[in-house]
Formats: sequence, structure tokens, C-alpha cells
Amino acid sequence: SSLNSKPLAGSQVLVVAARREVRVQVRDALANMGLIVDFVGSVEEAVDFCRDGLPHAIVFEAVLRGERLDQLAEDIRAELPSFSFIEIVEEGNAFEISGFNGMSHARVGRDGLAHGLPSALVFELSKSF
Repeated sequence: SSLNSKPLAGSQVLVVAARREVRVQVRDALANMGLIVDFVGSVEEAVDFCRDGLPHAIVFEAVLRGERLDQLAEDIRAELPSFSFIEIVEEGNAFEISGFNGMSHARVGRDGLAHGLPSALVFELSKSF
């Protein structure tokens, strides 16, 4: 059944990426998952987006991580402790799950984005459903 092949169909993912090439990589990696994917270019835009309602997960570029993003994560997790955040790190092809080495979010390397990001989303979102 197509429902089983797209277990996250209809889930909303917010992608916070300043660079066009990262947005394109993410879009391509998630294209066949049936997700609702929204893109913003800054953490402030992500904060504004989340005021209108939370997505199911937030994927963000590591270069954007800082005090404001950490505060957004803290505010969201105060309401939804199992909310999924996935960080895209610049190099590597590894996928590290949240909770690994005390991390509060998952990590995927850009070199492995095409396979790692879909796997990361399935794993991370399955914990919250």
C-alpha cells in the first residue's frame, strides 16, 4: 500500500536554511516522502512561522545554530518535549539520533543528506507519534 511506503505523508516539516544549495538538497532528499515542507531563511523567520502553529519537525542548518535557535527549541520543548529537531552539519554522511551522546536533536551530514535526512525524519518523528 502507498500508505506504508510514505509513513509520514502529510506531516509538516519546517526547514531553516540560509543557503540556496542546502534548501535544494533538502527539497530533493524529501521530495518523495509526501511531506508538507516549508522553507525559511533565518531563525527569526522560523520563530514567526511557529507563532502560527508548530510543524511536526524542524530541520536546520548548523551554521544557524545559536542562542535564538536554542531558545526556540527550549520554548517548543516546554510544550512538546518530544518535538523533533534535525541539524544539518556541513561535512560527513553520518546520521546521529537524538539522545546519542546527550544530544537533544538528531544530526545529518550534508554528504549523506539524500539518504540520511529521510531516515532521520522517519526515526525522529516515529518517537513522537
